[in-house]
Order: sequence, then structure tokens, then C-alpha cells
Amino acid sequence: NALTLGSILVSPATGSLASYVVTRAETQKCSDFWIYLETGKTPQELAVAENLACPEDRESSAPPVRRNKYGDVVE
Repeated sequence: NALTLGSILVSPATGSLASYVVTRAETQKCSDFWIYLETGKTPQELAVAENLACPEDRESSAPPVRRNKYGDVVE
């Protein structure tokens, strides 16, 4: 018989791995899109802007930010 225990186990494992990779990529694209819709910037643009700001400048010039339990900024 051409089917061995190895080939029986490899097929579902390969399918599961492929499914995981595709799901993770699609989830990341969806998350990035929501960030763009909320901020008008891509996550990469936000990361660059965050890295360009000096930590000292952020602490001294910005007033304290209040956040709710969900992490949203409260005015």
C-alpha cells in the first residue's frame, strides 16, 4: 500500500500550517486597514513618526494623556 503513516500525518500538518500562514497574513492586513481608517496613516508611517520624536520632547511638551480601559484617549 502506498499510504504510510508518515504521509497520512504530513498532509494534515501541511494544510494546517498553510491555513495558519494565510489567516495570519489576512488578519494583519485587516488590522493595518483599521489603523489606516482610524488615523489616516499606515502602521509604517505611524512607526516612523513615533521613532522620529525624541522621548524627552514627548514627556515635557505633551500634557498627560488619559485613557479608558480599552486604551482609547479620553479628552
